[in-house]
Formats: sequence, C-alpha cells, structure tokens
Amino acid sequence: MESTSVVQNASPGSICEIHNLYRTKRDQDGNTSWTKEFPEDLIQPAEGAESSAYALVVKNTKCYDGHKRLQIHSIHVQSELLKKFLIPVLAKYPGITMLLDRVEFKKPFKPFVHRWKEFVSAREAEQDPSTKQHVDLLYGALKAELEDTIARKSDLLANGVVTHDLLWALFQPGDTVFTGVVDARPRAFTCGSGDIDSKGIFRLNGSYVEFDGSISLPPKYHKDKAAIQEQLIARGKLWESFKGYHYRQYDGAGKGSFLGRQIKFNVKGRIVIDTDAYCTFNPDEDIYLSSAISNKLFNDERLIATPVLRGYALKEKKWLEFFVDNVSGITWNTRAFESLVLPERQHHLKKLILAVAKSSSKKLDDFDDVFQGKGRGVIMLLSGPPGVGKTLTAEGVAEVMKVPLYVLSAGDLGTNPSQVEESLKDILTIVPRWGAVLLLDEADVFMEARNSADLARNELVSIFLRVLEYYEGILFLTSNRAKNMDPAFESQIHVSIRYPELDATSRKQIWTQFIGDSNLRNVCEDELAELAELELNGRQIKNILRTAHLLAQEQNTGISYEDIKAVLDLRSI
Repeated sequence: MESTSVVQNASPGSICEIHNLYRTKRDQDGNTSWTKEFPEDLIQPAEGAESSAYALVVKNTKCYDGHKRLQIHSIHVQSELLKKFLIPVLAKYPGITMLLDRVEFKKPFKPFVHRWKEFVSAREAEQDPSTKQHVDLLYGALKAELEDTIARKSDLLANGVVTHDLLWALFQPGDTVFTGVVDARPRAFTCGSGDIDSKGIFRLNGSYVEFDGSISLPPKYHKDKAAIQEQLIARGKLWESFKGYHYRQYDGAGKGSFLGRQIKFNVKGRIVIDTDAYCTFNPDEDIYLSSAISNKLFNDERLIATPVLRGYALKEKKWLEFFVDNVSGITWNTRAFESLVLPERQHHLKKLILAVAKSSSKKLDDFDDVFQGKGRGVIMLLSGPPGVGKTLTAEGVAEVMKVPLYVLSAGDLGTNPSQVEESLKDILTIVPRWGAVLLLDEADVFMEARNSADLARNELVSIFLRVLEYYEGILFLTSNRAKNMDPAFESQIHVSIRYPELDATSRKQIWTQFIGDSNLRNVCEDELAELAELELNGRQIKNILRTAHLLAQEQNTGISYEDIKAVLDLRSI
C-alpha cells in the first residue's frame, strides 16, 4: 500500500525504475492486451550457451504440404570455418555479411539457389578436413531442402521455359538484365531483388545509370549476349558524351508530360540537350542520383546506361525526353545570312549586325552597368513590313554563330501580366545559358507607347522593360509599327534597322536564290524579270516556290517557269 501511495503521488517520469508489462494470451476473437502480471506459463529459451556451441542452428517448423513432417525455417551459421569458406562463394551478394558472429539464412535460401554451382564447386575443391566437415554439414541440410527447387530450375531452363513460382530463381541480385522496355529499344539494368507480391505479381527491382519493366532473360541465358552487350556499351559511350548541354539535330519520338499524362511527340528539328535545365523546369520529374557512379563510366556502367536524354525541342517549344539513337550533328546553313537581301545602300548593315552579335557572344565588350548584371544584353530592333527579311536576319546570325535560335511570339507569352512576367523570366534565364539567339517576333504589343486608356497593356510594357534590363544575351525584336514605340525602349535598343518594302531588284534576287542554281536553266532572264515585277514579299515568294516544287516532284522534273506560273494562276482565282 505504501508503494502504491508513492507511485500515486509521483510526478510523471520521476521514478528511476523499469516498469514491465506483459502481453496476455489471445482471447476467442484473437485480441490481446497488456498486463503487469508476470506470466506463469513461460518456457525456457531455446537459444543460449548450449546452442552457441554448434556450427549450425537449424530452426524447423511443421510442414503441411503432405510430403514431410518438418521444413526448415532458417539456418544460423556460427562456425568460423564455415563463414570463412562462404566469403568467396557469396561474394558481393547483397545483404550478406559473413563477418558477423552469426549469419542467418531464411527460406527459400535465395543466395544458395543463385550460387549453388559455386557452392558445390568450392565444396569439392576444399582441402582442409575440418572445414570440409563443416561444409558437408551445411551441404546436407541445404541439399535436402533445395534439391527439388534446383532440379526444377535446371529442367525448366534446359527446355527454355520457367514457371511463375520460380521466376525469382532466375534473377540473381547484381546480374545484368536485358529488356526492351523503352519503345522496343534494348535496355540493360542491374538486377535487384525479385519477389511475388500479395497479388501474385512478380516484381523485380533494378537500377541503371542516369545523369546529375517487362523483363527478358538475364544475359547468361541469352543467345545474343555478346552482340547486345557490345551494342549497349557503344550506346552508353555515346550517351556519356552528352553530359552538360549540347545543341543537336533530332529526328524521332520525344516524350513529355501534359496534364499529368505521358504523351509522345514526333520531333524533327533542332534540340538542346540539357538534363539540369530539364529538371529545373520540371521539378516533379527530378532524378535521384546515386553517388556510387563516378564521372567517368566503366563499361559495366555504360552497359546499363539509360538511352534517354532530356532537353528542349526548339520548334515545339517543349521540354521532352529524347532517345540518344535519334540524335545527330547539325548541318549548318552558313549561307543563310549571306542570302539576306537588303537594298544596296544598306549592305553595310549586315556586317554591323553580325559584328555586334559576335562581339556580345564572345563577351569582347566588358562594359557593365552601374548595377552589376544590368545592361549586358544586346538588343536589336528590326522593323518593317512582313516578308522583307527580319526573321531571316536572326536565323542567319544564329547559323553563322552556330548557336540555337529561340523563336518567341507574343502569343506564346499570353496577355496576363503575371504569366507574361514568369514566362519571360524563365526564357531570359535559359537562353543565355545556351549562348542562344532570342527572336521575339511581332513584339509590338510589348513596345507600343503607353497611354492612359489601356492600363492592362501599359503593365505589359512595364514588365517587358523591367525584365529586359537584366537580360544578358542577344535579342532580336521584330516590329511592323516601329513608329509607335514607347520612348523608354530607345535607351534599351543598341541597333535599330528599318527594312523597306522590296523593290524589283531585291525581288529578283530572292526569286533567283529560292529557285536555286540547279533549276535556273528552266527559267530564262525575261521570265525572272517578269516574276520580279510582281509585288510579293519574301515569304510569299518562298511559299509559291515550295508549292511549285511539289508540282515538279509529281512530274519528276525540276522547277520550271510553267510550274511557277501555274501556282501564281491559282493564287489569282
């Protein structure tokens, strides 16, 4: 009573003793509770000083399969001789550490099923009598338990089949697994654990090499093992070469997410490979990287390298996943800038544009604003009617400099001020990273003079001006109405060029360039002069010749004046 009184008067946690509770037996509903009463029906523990003296401790349970009375639950290896013997046999097998005082193996004894041949070979080669005696002890226990499993596995594989319940026996942790999980492209993974889950589905974990499935047989059972390994290692070397960011050509499928779903896109054009930027702009698809892989890969790591590269498709304006097999080098059109048609008196402007762009790209001009990071971009305004060469100027500069061209229109940014600001910040951050040329086409909505009647558009202009202050790359702006430009832009623009309407001389030059040297013999000088008199812009001329080319292809001939005339007649209907 006195003790109970002390406890009742004690504050929580103040008594420096252990208070034991014991689980009661299950009642008729299978429930248990806890009591402070010491149980009277305890049995003596099975393991202690006596059991620790044995080389092996084998735990058995009742067997209800109708074949035997008992089955092994687990084997505890306590023999130092046996543990030393098993070190090379089970080397690098995940989860096995033979240096422990006691090593436990549980049914279905996967390490021994996977390494049975190694175990038997090592047993036959063992010369030390004492070690051999301990090994034979383990061998006898395992053979009785595993001989049916091992015999079935051998028989099934000899006949090229396997049963569902023995799938795990094929996949040894650490093995390389071949699979065609990504668009039928061969893949390789390092095998992890394989088990049948509660729903009866066999699930195999695997790992592969990545930057920053349906399963086939492990290579040792594959008839084309050597050829596939050579192919995958070669692809892994190519994949490894795309660390960092790269500007390339792509022709094939690209995968991206849209509204939470994976969608395929057919991509044919220029891409920028940049996994780091991909993860920045797609945080939900970030990649966990293990520190176990070094910067320089070995062939066994190249073998399991993913075939997937991540980056940006410039024409589609989407962050996508690409396949390394479909990436190629770029064939540069270095004549694109030379083909730009300007009136004779403006030819010097081409040299000026290119000189300014190259100077900015190489950071030859070290001038900076009073505030660090401001005013380091180069902004060029190209104004004039449609189809006179504004867009071609930016395209030509990018081709000469061999850098990406990021084309952006007002429609891509929208009209919601906060959305426009976020989109602009993202784009003006990533474009300089790639050393790209940015072209903002038809930028009038962002540059038009502010007035008191349209507050929403005034906000767009203010946002655009503010973001431009900190842009550090090359930006081309095209406009059809440069005369109505907000005065604040005058201090932002480094070069402003007005493109006049095309005259007959300029139009003749454009017709000549687009027809091409190989087809000029089909169009005489008088016909060229006649075409040049038509009041068409460069884009219209290009579209007419593209249609004429399709007409000539159908007839299996080169473009002729008759083809061009036929297309022009259709336009006048």
